[in-house]
Amino acid sequence: MKIINVNDDRYVICGTVLAQKVTNKSTEELKNQYHLADTVLRNGDKFYLCMKIINAEFIDIEQNDSTV
Repeated sequence: MKIINVNDDRYVICGTVLAQKVTNKSTEELKNQYHLADTVLRNGDKFYLCMKIINAEFIDIEQNDSTV
């Protein structure tokens, strides 16, 4: 699994495609070809089909085991 950083966002790369191989396809069609891909990024002659990593904050809640 490869992770890339773009600005303040992080992405997991699901696959890559050469731009010259993509003809008459929209980014939506490309995303549908790769499971979990929700973003298409381009760098030079390659498209990167990626899944954006969502940063989440959470707090552990202690479970009270009292019986009534």
